[in-house]
Amino acid sequence: MNGLACFRRGMDLIMQPGLRQYVIMPLLINIIVLSAFIAYGIAQYDEWMAYIADSLPEWAAFLTWIIGVLGILVGIAILLYGFTIVANIIAAPFNAILSVKVEEHLLGRPLESSTPFAVIAVRSVGRELVKVLYYLPRLLGLLVISVIPVVNVIAPVLWILFGAWMMTVQYTDYSADNNEVSFSELRRRLRGSKLDALLFGILVYAVVAIPLLNLVLIPAAVAGGTVFWVENLISDEASAHHE
Repeated sequence: MNGLACFRRGMDLIMQPGLRQYVIMPLLINIIVLSAFIAYGIAQYDEWMAYIADSLPEWAAFLTWIIGVLGILVGIAILLYGFTIVANIIAAPFNAILSVKVEEHLLGRPLESSTPFAVIAVRSVGRELVKVLYYLPRLLGLLVISVIPVVNVIAPVLWILFGAWMMTVQYTDYSADNNEVSFSELRRRLRGSKLDALLFGILVYAVVAIPLLNLVLIPAAVAGGTVFWVENLISDEASAHHE
């Protein structure tokens, strides 16, 4: 099953009666976090624009509206990235449980390890922080590339590819963690299915930018990432178990 099909399967799975109950908490967290980010952005926008306008010399006042448009675009990008990171950290324990239930549904049997929720909560939040530490240096590197003349012509392509990779790593990692597969081993396996991994990630990356639909993104992506794990990454699990 390729990356696109895995995401579509994930969307179908979160609608099923036996799994819907595990979607409620991630969905509520998404709504609360996104609403908070939007409210903060709207509340601060006028203040930011006033500061920028006051900072411009009189002859450059006509640039205010251009900067305003760019500010909205940058603000949306920051909002989407920030929403995804913060919501994933807060919802990590519930996403991990959803991934467990989806994997059990797909395999038709319980997972071997039955870890208490408290342990899953601590472990999953810790794993989210590991992912953030993985992402941040690469994001900073892309920002640097984006401002270097000539080199920055390839920046848009790099942003799309990295965003897709980041999404795939993010949403397949819940299953890897539940099966006690290390973060480095997960990345090694994903490199073996690089094209499908990028197809899955690009679709998730695109859905992030669609208002309202992005509220169900995280549960659907968690379920889709679990499908991707079962279909493409689980085969050599034994060789890396407990790494």
